[in-house]
Amino acid sequence: MASRRAHAWLAIALLGLGCRNRGTEGPGAEQTQLQAEATIRKAIRQSPEGFIFLPSKRAERVYELPRLNEIAQSMRQPAAACFLGEAVKTMRLAAPGGDEDAPAYEGVPDGQAKLRMRVGADGKVLRVETLETGFEGESVPECIAEELSRRRFPENQTGTAHYIDVVYWVSLGPQPRTDGHAERIRREQVEAGVRAKKCLQGRVGVGAYTIEGLNLVASNGATVANRVEQKGLPDEVRQCVATAFRSLRLLADDSTFIRPVGVRTQFVVADDGVVSVEDEDWLRLVELEERARRDALRAERDAVNPVDTLPPEPLPEPLPEAVPEQAPQADPGEAGLRLDIGPRGGTLR
Repeated sequence: MASRRAHAWLAIALLGLGCRNRGTEGPGAEQTQLQAEATIRKAIRQSPEGFIFLPSKRAERVYELPRLNEIAQSMRQPAAACFLGEAVKTMRLAAPGGDEDAPAYEGVPDGQAKLRMRVGADGKVLRVETLETGFEGESVPECIAEELSRRRFPENQTGTAHYIDVVYWVSLGPQPRTDGHAERIRREQVEAGVRAKKCLQGRVGVGAYTIEGLNLVASNGATVANRVEQKGLPDEVRQCVATAFRSLRLLADDSTFIRPVGVRTQFVVADDGVVSVEDEDWLRLVELEERARRDALRAERDAVNPVDTLPPEPLPEPLPEAVPEQAPQADPGEAGLRLDIGPRGGTLR
């Protein structure tokens, strides 16, 4: 794992910008290339993921750079989806024996790559090829190439195609080591397991079912992709459990891109069909302790600032409404009288 990461970083450091400087020579061209490479390395150090367009000299004269930046930014979300789709399939917890607060993972599909686009005069991407890659495997670069091929660029009046190089990088970033992080994960996992009990209720037989999987959590704390494994469960039950575990959340952390969370818990279906989940009693105890602390704080606050507990004075009874004076009853059958059948509220005349 370490050697692969080192190779990936080396690959991005050695990426040439030949397309940008094609046909140029001299100290000025070399300085431009060095500056561009320095910009790339700085961007990689500052962010665990990103997308950069490097147009050729001819393309720079055709396309407005702010528009190219907009298109590059629009690629970040689909590129992240390429990474997440591969990561949720390949990532596994490494062998035990490491740091329990920051476990190691194998099969992380991170790295950096340089691709080249050929864009036609009509704005369509004619071809995308991978020039350099530090990714292990071709899945992520190929997915990025497919996404790039769907992009549309502004039309140009030159009638010729232009080249634009692309640099993409992604890594998990530093994993949190804050106090209470492990307990937070444990609680979120148990709460997700409690929500998933209904997935097994009445759908599986008596026995114990161990669930293992992976949640990929974004910087805002929300799970963006997850996987659940259990060969003894029907597909619809496993999918239901995966949906329940997708609600697992962590605290927001802008310093990371993706945080992996290994999931493992056990469900037990009793003879009477009742489903229980591992650590459910621990969660109930934690909730009781939290409630007791809240009640103690509330009592302490009320002791410092006592609240008048006397019952409120009753409101005065409203005065009776005035009863309109009734007109004397008349006999409709009496000669000379007629009924008013106009709007409601009419009177006899």
